[in-house]
Amino acid sequence: MKRKPLFPFVFPLCDSNGKFLRPYDLIMSRTFSFSYLLIVCSIAFFLGFGHWGGRSCESLIEKISCSSSIWPSKLFSKPHEYFLSFFTSPYFHNDPPHLKLVLYGFFIFGQSFEARANPKGTFVLFFSSITFTCLLIGLVMNVGNYFYPDSEFYNGALNRSFMGGSVGMFGLLGGLSNYSRKKWLIPLIIILFETWNRYGNNMNIYITLGHLTSFFFGFIFWHYWLILENKKSNHV
Repeated sequence: MKRKPLFPFVFPLCDSNGKFLRPYDLIMSRTFSFSYLLIVCSIAFFLGFGHWGGRSCESLIEKISCSSSIWPSKLFSKPHEYFLSFFTSPYFHNDPPHLKLVLYGFFIFGQSFEARANPKGTFVLFFSSITFTCLLIGLVMNVGNYFYPDSEFYNGALNRSFMGGSVGMFGLLGGLSNYSRKKWLIPLIIILFETWNRYGNNMNIYITLGHLTSFFFGFIFWHYWLILENKKSNHV
């Protein structure tokens, strides 16, 4: 049996074994990653960027991103819009640095996961991570606000929106961790990174919670996915 790598990253032009792929095979092996990056770059290039969480939506792109964003306050008031936003918000970003984070993340982590898994699994894990994270954190924020209506922590989450693909990307990174021979290594790095990002880089607490929740969901979800896949292959 081939030994698993310590860091299971895959060069964007190769398969999981390091073999260079022909253009068609490359596209088919990264269908989700390439299509996602094409859409988000097209939106940013032709329409521009959204807004940083506030309710002031004036330009066309701000109005579109506003309606497409995740608003935790809609969990109970407009649950259909809240659920739909899980599938629309990842395609809008607030500014170039926000977009670059997701682009670099997909070039390193997203497409690496897809090369080791498959486009279908990547699609499922990406949106499942977003769905779980937003349902869990949205529920916590709404319930917390109900019992502590004067809390700035809960009010802050309910009075803003969230967009971008970083939460889904962290879910893919969590799934990718299962391909390392030291499964604890990448989770440890992520915990250290997010701790620095929060306290050293003053990252928003809601973003940190979203990233970590999605990462560990992806880690656990894909662990059991691989177990089921192994059981299926053993029964064939």
